[in-house]
Amino acid sequence: MSTDLPSPNAAASDVVLLAQLLAVAERIAHQGDMQAVPELLDMVSEHPESPTLAALAEAFAKLVVQHEVKEFELQCTIDHLQRTKQELELANYDPLTGLANRAIARDRLQQGMEQSRRSNLPLAVFYMDLDRFKWVNDNMGHAAGDELLRQVSQRLRDAVRAVDTVARLEGDEFLCILPDMLTVADAQALAGRLVYNLAQPFALAAGIASIGTSIGIALFPDHADHVDGLIACADAALYQAKNAGRNGWRLYEQPGT
Repeated sequence: MSTDLPSPNAAASDVVLLAQLLAVAERIAHQGDMQAVPELLDMVSEHPESPTLAALAEAFAKLVVQHEVKEFELQCTIDHLQRTKQELELANYDPLTGLANRAIARDRLQQGMEQSRRSNLPLAVFYMDLDRFKWVNDNMGHAAGDELLRQVSQRLRDAVRAVDTVARLEGDEFLCILPDMLTVADAQALAGRLVYNLAQPFALAAGIASIGTSIGIALFPDHADHVDGLIACADAALYQAKNAGRNGWRLYEQPGT
């Protein structure tokens, strides 16, 4: 900040006062001490007759404006980043459960398949559907249905690894993407645990809800070598599980085998 300093002929009292005022201004300018602003304004208002103070007041006004502009620009940047974050979350995550949505699930599945090619370990996809969810929604209310979906989502998160992805596709349909499974038996064991975990009662605000889940399992590269094919195989296995009596899991089987 540039300002005109008082001339050498300024009164000595002005010089002393100016030094005091500049000390306060320095706290504001360099330390960001905006609490000192009222102090400086009071000092200026107490000496309206001083030309030195008039020059200082003008310079200080510029300083305050610059500070406010910088604060405004910073807040605009923060607001923009927050809006961008919210837009990304809406684009990639289910707003009800906080799980990945279909779009990001497909992206994670593609990444997982590429990783599986490098590691030479199988990738498993679980296509899941809740049993008796419609009964809860119809008889206990939509709020209970939403609460149930959130609790189901949390149980799924708790059951899988940090590298795995749990996604909500729509309604009561979920997808689990499990890269680098050591064996097929590991995937089957996890499916069994999920079936058991989701069969335990859920304590909802509207009462206790008991449901189940059916899971279809497809493996990369055994059952398909692309995203759509792998999801379709897991979906077909899900219906095989439902046809077998629900509340269980099935590994995909080729038609006619």
